[in-house]
Amino acid sequence: MNFEQYFSPYTDKINRFLENFLQEKIKEAQRINPSLSLFWKNIRNFALGGKRVRGNLIRLGYECFKKADDKKLLPISAAIELNHSAILIHDDIIDQSKLRRNQSTIHEKYKEYHLKNYQKGIATHYGESMALDLGIIGYYEAIKLITHSLFTDSLKIKIINELSSSNIKAGYGEGLDIDLPYREKIKEKDIFDIYTYKTAYYTIVGPLNIGSILAGAKKKDLKIFRDYGLPLGIAFQIQDDILGIFGDERITGKEIGDDIRKGKNTILFTQVIKKADFKQKKRVRKLWGKENISLEEIKEVREIISQTGSLNYCQKLATNLGLKAKKAINKIESRELQEVFLSLADFIIKRKK
Repeated sequence: MNFEQYFSPYTDKINRFLENFLQEKIKEAQRINPSLSLFWKNIRNFALGGKRVRGNLIRLGYECFKKADDKKLLPISAAIELNHSAILIHDDIIDQSKLRRNQSTIHEKYKEYHLKNYQKGIATHYGESMALDLGIIGYYEAIKLITHSLFTDSLKIKIINELSSSNIKAGYGEGLDIDLPYREKIKEKDIFDIYTYKTAYYTIVGPLNIGSILAGAKKKDLKIFRDYGLPLGIAFQIQDDILGIFGDERITGKEIGDDIRKGKNTILFTQVIKKADFKQKKRVRKLWGKENISLEEIKEVREIISQTGSLNYCQKLATNLGLKAKKAINKIESRELQEVFLSLADFIIKRKK
């Protein structure tokens, strides 16, 4: 069984659960003040859809130790997906992104709402403030979902602690990501630290840990998920960086070239600076971080990245990290679940969005 066959039925259940939950939240906010219902309408439009990787990984981690009880697991998976939406809302503000999943980001939607409905104030500040507020509400509603689940109080405390740890690690990674473009000297270790803390723990290791803890796994049992999730999470981010420059905007749903525009220090950037000749390096440094960079200039940077072998290096690195992750799942007893883990690794290093 590949991961899509394993994920698909449970993804539908998560989406139905979230749809019902968000409809109730829209009604709740409406009773407080009609203007607040827009909060949850925006979250609904933003959150629904996708493969639900994190929510499904909770179930996968659980099934490594015990047969899944979807009724008990669904509120936890929905909570992790809601938490993910909150993180993305804040991440889009930090990155000043205008697109997410082929639609305006939340802060851009509120900016547009301000321009349409209000005459005074600064639309950008209004949009970012409302999106920050909405993200914070999302975090706490995720915790509430966990507390209202059917697991014992001791297990709820353990997984709230695990979720908090993942979020804190993601926060450290985000802080490094914000800081790095301002530094004169960049170490590749700093970039890998960002990938590890901002992506790997939060995207893969954390959800697998939560599922396994709920199934009664011991601390020593979690090592397998760390050995699988850290290299795969780094590969996930490397592929994300590649798609951010070389992907198809219609497929990724994000602005292509955004990392160049914002001067993000990715492995692609460090490699091209290391491998480029003097003329190429001078050109890349001039264009990297140029806010009003043209499409032609983005294509020029792409060509230099390809010509220097930097793209090929990063693709091979992601593939090797995927192979490293695959070696870790031999200790999982179920051959069927091993196949899910293996196919997920393949998907992550070859994905197009």
